[in-house]
Amino acid sequence: MATLTKNVALATEQLAPFEIWEVLYGDRTIKFFKPLVLVPSWMPDDPDEPSENEYLQIIRPDINVDVWAETRDELLEVVLSEICFVWEHIVLREDSELDTESKRIKREHLTIAELVDG
Repeated sequence: MATLTKNVALATEQLAPFEIWEVLYGDRTIKFFKPLVLVPSWMPDDPDEPSENEYLQIIRPDINVDVWAETRDELLEVVLSEICFVWEHIVLREDSELDTESKRIKREHLTIAELVDG
């Protein structure tokens, strides 16, 4: 019974939400106005390619984040990297360089965060 309790506790810990207040972006910081809460889930197995490995994922289409990783630590690293990627390739671009979907993603990011020095 102790093993089952330990496994349930570990699974619950893996799926605990991330609260992100800021992300380092070069020598600047992306600061969220309130914590960005991202909830991991287990990635479903592809029936055409069953795998022994289980993966964690976070999908937030509103901010263009769709990532997966084998561990919670790796997942957080990929999330932070993805946020920086979106800022570099969408948020910091002029609207004239963006398509309609990219403009929507840019507006969403600017609604929840800002880029500050330091």
